[in-house]
Amino acid sequence: MGRVYGSLLGFLLPIAVAVVPAAPLVGAAEPAPLKIGLPESMFSGLPQAVVQRASRPFQVMFEKQSGLKGEIAVGRDYADLADQLRGNKIDVAVLHGFEYAWVKQHPELVPLVVTVPGNKIQAVLVVNANSKVESAAGLKGDSVAIPNGTKAHCRLYFERLKEALPDGTCGVAALKGKSVEDALDAVSDDTCPAALVDAAALVTYQKLKPGAGAQLKVLAQSEAFPSGVVLYRKDAFTAATAKKVRDGLIKGVDTAEGQLLTSLWRLKGFEEATPQYQAELEKCLKAYPAPKQK
Repeated sequence: MGRVYGSLLGFLLPIAVAVVPAAPLVGAAEPAPLKIGLPESMFSGLPQAVVQRASRPFQVMFEKQSGLKGEIAVGRDYADLADQLRGNKIDVAVLHGFEYAWVKQHPELVPLVVTVPGNKIQAVLVVNANSKVESAAGLKGDSVAIPNGTKAHCRLYFERLKEALPDGTCGVAALKGKSVEDALDAVSDDTCPAALVDAAALVTYQKLKPGAGAQLKVLAQSEAFPSGVVLYRKDAFTAATAKKVRDGLIKGVDTAEGQLLTSLWRLKGFEEATPQYQAELEKCLKAYPAPKQK
């Protein structure tokens, strides 16, 4: 069952598709490939060979939709990708919603589409149903299991939660095993006080293992995070081309390739960045201010 909790990306990276270019002139040089940037954190430490395999599906869809070769560039983090976008080193980038909130003050970074996730993007701190602990402040010492591949929004929530807690609280506990299932098993068996997991993963665990799942309760949880976003640099292509690509992505979920990818990455689809989404970004930015750059 551990496979259920593999290191999935927080949202559908494979459909970060580049633009549909105008037909090249006869005899003209082949247009340069558009470069799509993805942050390392979205691959949760996967080996390079696995990253390449994970990237292949969207590269195939990219070529079908654009008729243009695309290149994948893995950036160090959101700040690195934003700098590369602004510096004309990449043309498109995929960021978590909270990361976009940290860089959206740059007007040249424009959302192409945002994802429609299958579940709320939310972090939960889970304890045993019989636990007497009433809040995160009651988790003393090394008490919280954090599985390998824990999603970025969960780590951000936990990091900011700890900043408001006394020293010696919510330390990271040793975990026998590496998966979300291992972490929740340990809490269910009462061999570990707590675990940090994605809310959707907890729901899946409780469905697949109802007996063990009944031994768990949520001690604390984050607000829902804004969904992921595909950005482009404003001068990378025209507004008309951006609209064409945006419409293609939104409607592309009805194609065989789109259905495969949205199923694989647990998305309902894509939509335009609405005023409501912008409001969600502002709310997130207040709760999770941008980290200070070193």
